Order: sequence, then C-alpha cells, then structure tokens
Amino acid sequence: MSDAGNEAGRSGIYAIAPRLALEGTAASPGVGIGRAYVIDPRRFHVPRREIEPGEVELEVGRFIEGLGKTHDHLEAIKNRLPHGEHRQILEAQQMMLQDPDLTTRVEELIRGEGISAEWAVDRVATEIRETLERADDEYFRERGSDIAFLAERVLRHLGGDDGSEAQPPPGSVVIAYDLSPADTAELARAQVVGIVTGGGGQTSHSAIMARSLEIPAVVGVEDVLGHVQTDDMVIVDAIEGVVVIRPEPAELERWQNVRARYDVFEDRVQREHGLPAIARDGTHIVLRANVALEAEIASARFHGSEGVGLYRTEYAFMDRDTPPTEDEHYRNAKHVLHRCAPHPVVFRTFDLGSDKPTRLFRYTEREQNPAMGLRALRLALRERDVFLCQLRGLLRAAVHGPLRIMVPLVSGVSELRAALGAIDEARMQLAERRVAHAPDVSIGIMVEMPSAALVADALAKHVDFMSIGTNDLIQYTLAIDRTNDEVGYLYRPLHPAILRLVHKVSAAGKAAGVAVSLCGEMAADPRYTWVLVGLGVRELSMHPSAIPVIKNIIRASTLSEMEALARDVLDAEDEDDAERRVLEVMQSRFPEHLLHGGGSRFAAETRPRRPLEDAG
Repeated sequence: MSDAGNEAGRSGIYAIAPRLALEGTAASPGVGIGRAYVIDPRRFHVPRREIEPGEVELEVGRFIEGLGKTHDHLEAIKNRLPHGEHRQILEAQQMMLQDPDLTTRVEELIRGEGISAEWAVDRVATEIRETLERADDEYFRERGSDIAFLAERVLRHLGGDDGSEAQPPPGSVVIAYDLSPADTAELARAQVVGIVTGGGGQTSHSAIMARSLEIPAVVGVEDVLGHVQTDDMVIVDAIEGVVVIRPEPAELERWQNVRARYDVFEDRVQREHGLPAIARDGTHIVLRANVALEAEIASARFHGSEGVGLYRTEYAFMDRDTPPTEDEHYRNAKHVLHRCAPHPVVFRTFDLGSDKPTRLFRYTEREQNPAMGLRALRLALRERDVFLCQLRGLLRAAVHGPLRIMVPLVSGVSELRAALGAIDEARMQLAERRVAHAPDVSIGIMVEMPSAALVADALAKHVDFMSIGTNDLIQYTLAIDRTNDEVGYLYRPLHPAILRLVHKVSAAGKAAGVAVSLCGEMAADPRYTWVLVGLGVRELSMHPSAIPVIKNIIRASTLSEMEALARDVLDAEDEDDAERRVLEVMQSRFPEHLLHGGGSRFAAETRPRRPLEDAG
C-alpha cells in the first residue's frame, strides 16, 4: 500500500464537493464511520528486459529469492495476527507461491525466452489471471485477484522494496481499488473502522479476511477513487452496501445512532452463539455452515454452527491440470471432519460446469447454455473415473467421523439411481482392495430443479436426507439467469411457486422420515426464517456470519407462530403480496434483525432513509 497522492486534490473541486452516495456490495457486515484514507492505485511498473545467456541462472536465482522474501513477508504479517481463518488465508497465499503453474512457468520463460525475472512473473501472472477472470463464478474470478496481488509483492521484492507500507491512522475508512489479504490483515492491526474498494466481490479473500477480522466492508463501488479524497468524512453502510461521502451533519448523527444500536445488538446475539437454536416451545432447528474454503471452518465454529451443511468440494479441482487423487480427497475430508468434530459434515460431490468452469473438462467451455448443460452430477457421470475417485476418498474418510455425501443437481429417480450405482461401485472397489472405509454413509441429494421438487416423494424413498438449494431452484423455476443484472429484478424468493415447491419437498421428507435442510441464500436472510421453518424445514445451512442472527430469531419464536405465517404466505397471490405479509410480521417482531440481514430493501423503515433516496 502507498499513501502517495493523498495530498493531491486537497484543493479545487474537492474543497467544495457535495455529499455523495455510492452503491456497492456489502462484503463484511457492520457500520463504519470515519475519515477517508485513500490508497494510491498506481500500477506497479514492470521492467521488460532481455537477458544474456550467461545471466539466466542469476535471473532464476533472483526469482527464487523474491519468492522467499514474499513468503517471509507474509509470514511476518501472519504472526502479528491472532489465530483464526485470516491466518489460514495468508497460509493459502504462501502455498500459492509454490504452485508449479506459477513457479515452473516463470522459470521456463526466463530460460526459454531470455527475459528478466520481472517480465516473466508479470506475463505468467497475467496469463493465470485472465484465465480465471473469464469464469462466470465469482469465486474463480476472485482467485485471479489473488494471483495479481502475489505477483505484485514478488515484483516489489525483486525491485528491492522491503514491503513496508504506510499505515492509516486509527479510526480511518480505507478507500482503495482493491486490497490483498495481506493488506487487509495489516489494516486490522491499524484499527481501521471500514473498508471500501472499487473492485472485488463477496468471495474475494480480502472480503473473507474483512469478515473474519470484523471490519465493515463494501466492495465493487464503481469509480469510488474518483469521488473521495483523504480526510473526507465517510459512512460505510456494510449492511445495505452503500457508501456516503461527505454526509450532512444531521445524517452523520443519525448514522452514529445506527452504529451504536448495531454494536449493542451484535453484542447481544454473539452472547448466544454457543447455544442451540431451540424455539420457545422446544423445537430444535439445526443451523449449519456453508463452506468453500477450509479457512471458513474456524468462522463456522466461532459463530455456533452445528457442523457443515454444505462443503463445496469443487474448489479442490480449480486451477489444476489433473484431478485430485483419491488420497487427496481422503486427506482433505479427514482433516475437515477432525476440525468439525463432533458435528457432521455434508460433502457435496463436485459441482463443476456452468458457472464453475475448469480446464480439466474442456468440452464444458463450448456450451451455449451451460446452466442447462453438462454440469454437476451430469458431468460426474460422464467423467465416471473422476467421480469414483472422489467417492472412494470420501468413503475412506468416513471412518473418521460423521461424514455425509450429497449429490448435486438430481433431476429425478433414474438419475439418482445412476448416482447410487456409482457409490456402490466405489464401495466395491475399496472392498476388493481391502481398504478401510465406512460401510454405511448417509447419502443425500440437492433439490434444486423443479422436476426434483415435484417428485420429492419418490426421491425420498432412496435417500437419507434432502437439501433444498434455493439459488438454483429459483433460477430454474422462474427461468432467470441469477448472474444477469438485466433480469435480476425477477429473482424473488417469495414467489408463490418457490414457496409451494419448498413446502412440497418438506412435506415429502416428513412423510418419508427423511431430514430436509435448506442451503441457499434464503437460509441466511432473517426475513425468511419464520417462513422456511413454518414450511417444514428443520435444518438451515448458511454462511457462518449469518448464524447468530438467525439463531436469535429462532430462540425468540415459537413453532406455532412460524407455521401461522407460512400458512398465511402460502395464500398470497403473488410475490408482492407475499413480501408485504412477511414484512408486516417480521418488521414488527424483529426490526433490528432485519437491519442486520441480507437485502434490506424490505427493512427500509427500520433505519434512516437510504442515502440514495435522500439524494433524489
């Protein structure tokens, strides 16, 4: 980081610049109020120099030395932090420095093309980043940012930079185009009260770091660096995803009150984080975590999760030329089970294709409509050897704890039978090799297509549990691409069709004695807690930081009042009517909870008017 340029712009238009509000994405919840500290976004200059044959080994040595210094610098930052997922993210960054896709390719360019270490690092980082950024899935795109940050650190060490960074004063709101995980960790030590970036997303490592370190953060704020200068007063509304620059005095006072209420509420719900989500009439609703990175397990445990309801195994396949081996699957699953003990972990078999592309299966890149194409279970059945390899690893790991296997994107019974056949085959292969494995593992499915929801009664006869994936269920039922901003307004979780499908699956599970969970974004939204439980869902899985608020709602409620709201909403004619009915009840009972939830469009009356509305 650099504070170069902070003095620029202190006169002229900025001196009389009016109040301004900008929208972004809330990446780490909270409210931050403080003076802006702008980080210069200047791109690091990369010297492009050709080298003589006799300099090749020297350049390779310089590159290796630069990697070592970068590793040591990250280690120094990591050691200044308390234990937790933020340290593990920095460890993951250190491991990326050893990735052959980076190190071997750089050496090949130095030796084969006779170019300097700096030029080679920049070229390889650009190649990897461009490949990842072409992905539709946000998680994959954000890994491209990780590569860019690491490359810049290596380049700075190659240029003799010792890695020291200017520190913002305590109480600052940091404004930058983007931040690396290491930058974010350093900001926590500097006691900043908020982060605003022009780039990045909710799944970026810097966003995960901010959540872990509990720094309010709004990301993806377009052209934020063009509108703010150091020392401007800034409000970071990391609940709605709004940044107010140079607020009016009355507005600033209102937001200070909001922040005080938020802090009191957070303290209260966090005191209950270790208690189970048991309603006042004794009904136990199991709350589990959705996990994509091992680093998120610490957050899940901290926030009171009763295990992992969705472990996304596909990320073990990313950025590789060969699939993970059986032993890799086994070791990873065993380690996750150990960290989550004694609670269960639901491992979803790889859900690749569509918005999670991989160069392992190139033909998935040629599809015109990948969301409807060769993805998830369909791809796994096509790549049967890869599927069996993963299943064998999971079955072996199941001897070490309560492991459950969940199959994604099942359309009906015939497809489910094919998946169960593969699981039986994996068992037989292990038995023939006399390899220890669990003989009886709970098998479940994701219900995320209308066809599966409509035949849930038939599917329930063949599985131990079902998990409703509302993200895809909404997409497929309402025929909208949830990543397409042009039709985003149609993404309505309380559409009567969605409510009826959730109710149908819950009823089918209850009739068959099969547990039904829900692991889509709806689970994390406090507006929907009563509706989902009232519809019959008894297990909810969500991102870890959402658990305390949802738990607090359940512990303050009775099953009868949740079921009453669900019955009322099922009678709604359309989504507007359903949303109105839900808001009336939830806002009257839980105004502060809705303030802390996702999508506070329905909670606007519980807080100051949105700054964009004030601005007209």
